[in-house]
Amino acid sequence: MKHMIALATLLLATQSGVQAATLKVFSSGGMYPVIESLKQDYQQKTGNSIQLEAAPSMGDTPQAIPNRLKRHDSADVLVMVDYAIKPLEQANWVDSHSHQVLAHSYIAMAVKQGSGQPDISSVAKFKQALTEASSIAVSDSASGKYIQTKMLGKLALGAETAKKIAVIPATPVGEAVAQGKAELGFQQNSELKAVQGITIVGLIPQAVQQDTLYGAVITRDTQQKRAAAQFVKYLQSDKARQMMQEKGLTPY
Repeated sequence: MKHMIALATLLLATQSGVQAATLKVFSSGGMYPVIESLKQDYQQKTGNSIQLEAAPSMGDTPQAIPNRLKRHDSADVLVMVDYAIKPLEQANWVDSHSHQVLAHSYIAMAVKQGSGQPDISSVAKFKQALTEASSIAVSDSASGKYIQTKMLGKLALGAETAKKIAVIPATPVGEAVAQGKAELGFQQNSELKAVQGITIVGLIPQAVQQDTLYGAVITRDTQQKRAAAQFVKYLQSDKARQMMQEKGLTPY
């Protein structure tokens, strides 16, 4: 019900004669396919439009959201790994009161389409798949950092496995797998689902899984606070929640 009320409020505001806005939205990969698929619906419902740009939640690349904000790149709304919002609040780059959690995301494993699919139905079999793999690709964002700093330790896998890992910066891991650059690829399920040429083997076992939350927040420098707030409400609507499920996320 609260999602229907929020969307109705958004529509009433749009119909009241407010000038249409073009919102610049920086989105990390986990939520990018969701927003891309919602753009047309959002525009039809509100008259506003979205300028969507891919931007990792963290990392050393120029495209990463913290690096963009540091060099004063303009944006209205940020959609990203939720725990990465806190440093932006501390830097006073975003409006902490606008911060909303949107979805849960889980890590999945992929192989090149047509190749054999390892059995990862148990922790022991998953560990074996990692041990036998010739190469492993991970992202330079949340899932990749977790795999390297925590998951390998949970599995008691050491340097022999770690040295097989290649970090893929600012590019979907699935693309590296599809091109044959890595035997196994790990990233958020929603990000892998958006890539052609791969087969998603499945989510990694629950015992070593990470639940990553995605959130939205409005920048302090936006000149379109009302439209930005309406867009964040739209991302909590029933339509948006349905799209999250279709893209491999679990609405918050």
